[in-house]
Amino acid sequence: MQKKVSKKLLGIYDLILALGAIYIGVKMVNSNSRIFIEYPKEWLSKVPFESWVIPGIIAIVLFGIGNIIAAIVSLRGKSNRSWFLSTIMGGILLMSIVCQVIILGEWYMVTIQIFIFSIIQLCLSRCAFTGIKKSVK
Repeated sequence: MQKKVSKKLLGIYDLILALGAIYIGVKMVNSNSRIFIEYPKEWLSKVPFESWVIPGIIAIVLFGIGNIIAAIVSLRGKSNRSWFLSTIMGGILLMSIVCQVIILGEWYMVTIQIFIFSIIQLCLSRCAFTGIKKSVK
């Protein structure tokens, strides 16, 4: 029972992350005058992009679609490796935030939130994994 609950919870969390990534990605792609108001303008001078369009597309494709696929795998529950894709997505999200802090040289409120979201995703993946291991024994 715990196995099903942890996999469903992980799937729902992956879906929420996917919807958030798609929403933010669309806002970045549609941002006017090359600035995305949620991030400081000065950041564009530190990244290899002239606008937020490419990072928005990356957010939609990598984090949006990737987490949707992870959610589908977790919610279907047919595989004992449903936690694996969520772990990969959480790891990519965590590494992207670490790289962002290294490149930009500063923390921003949304950076801390995304860092926490990635840790939660990794913890839920761990719970799903341990639930599966317990049911196999």
